[in-house]
Amino acid sequence: MVLALLLAAVVWYGKALERRERISEKQLEASVTLVNVPADMVITSEVPRALVLRVRGPLSRLRGLDPAQTGVVVDLRGAGEGEHEFAVETRNVAVPEGIEVLVVSPAQVPLRLERVIQRRIPVRPRIVGEPAEGMDVGKVDAQPTTVLVSGPRLQLEALRSVTTDAISVDGAEGPVEAVVTVRSPLPLVRILEPLAVRATVGVAPRPEPASRKRR
Repeated sequence: MVLALLLAAVVWYGKALERRERISEKQLEASVTLVNVPADMVITSEVPRALVLRVRGPLSRLRGLDPAQTGVVVDLRGAGEGEHEFAVETRNVAVPEGIEVLVVSPAQVPLRLERVIQRRIPVRPRIVGEPAEGMDVGKVDAQPTTVLVSGPRLQLEALRSVTTDAISVDGAEGPVEAVVTVRSPLPLVRILEPLAVRATVGVAPRPEPASRKRR
């Protein structure tokens, strides 16, 4: 009982000191967390790493306030495809007890959402190196010829092909075959299946010039 009374007195004394302490303001950056992103959507615009807060509270609390103790939550619930301006309200900002949020800047976060779709895209194996002297690189085949990819709708509609790991024909005197991994050209585009293809690179003797044949 005595201990409880003592603790209560300490808390009361601390609060009383805070009430007499100078109220101050401080500006700091707070990280941004996006919540309730629709499952069939992906954000294709740049996401701000932080927003600027102006907060108010007792000077001792503001001096010890670390940006890691704060955070801004932006709710994307129900958002459809396209450009959006998501409002940021002070009630969506997490700060320690005793600190009041005055202003969040900017007050809106612009984001672009695109629907995630799947599509089959042609594979173009990547060839490097030079074949042996007198030889030329000919037809390049991939089996299968297409792969299934997933990604933002507009990006996939503009994507004409995907590439592979490099296939070297350096010094080759005949056809080169290799099983190579398919690579996505864009960060938000994923290769679903197959993850690798068998590529065949035709390497054959360079045709003689027509003038030499007539001789």
